Amino acid sequence: MQPVINVKGTKLSVVSIHYRNNGKPSTVYAADENGRESLFIEKSQSQYDNRPHVAVDNLNELLEYPELEARIVEGNNRLIKHLEDMQKEENNKLTDIAIDAMESDPNLPFDNHLAAKQHEYKLLQQRVFGIIDAVEEVKAFMEGYYANVDDQSPEA
Repeated sequence: MQPVINVKGTKLSVVSIHYRNNGKPSTVYAADENGRESLFIEKSQSQYDNRPHVAVDNLNELLEYPELEARIVEGNNRLIKHLEDMQKEENNKLTDIAIDAMESDPNLPFDNHLAAKQHEYKLLQQRVFGIIDAVEEVKAFMEGYYANVDDQSPEA
């Protein structure tokens, strides 16, 4: 899994990353397509380093992990497909229950079959609605709807 650093729209291959005690990167060595290496240092730490470097704000945000991100997107797409398939299957069961309930003998004086099928239908309908909600939540998450939720929490 090869990370890249995205500096002003230019993606450079990361050669090495050095982390601080808090787990955030402090320095990144990156190489361009010609093999020239550059050192990127977090601005807050750059004044203490004598090596030639580029000082950047929030080094952590410049790092990208394309292979990992692709695997996450692929996993989410498989989850959505699975949930949509489940929804179709459960919806077909709903139709079967409704048909079965309507085909019961209307001449019986106390038709418990209809009441039982109606109850079964309502329970399965709630499950289908839950699956639909789950699909919508996964899609919203993938589209970045919840991306700003992390920004609201105070940093440690």
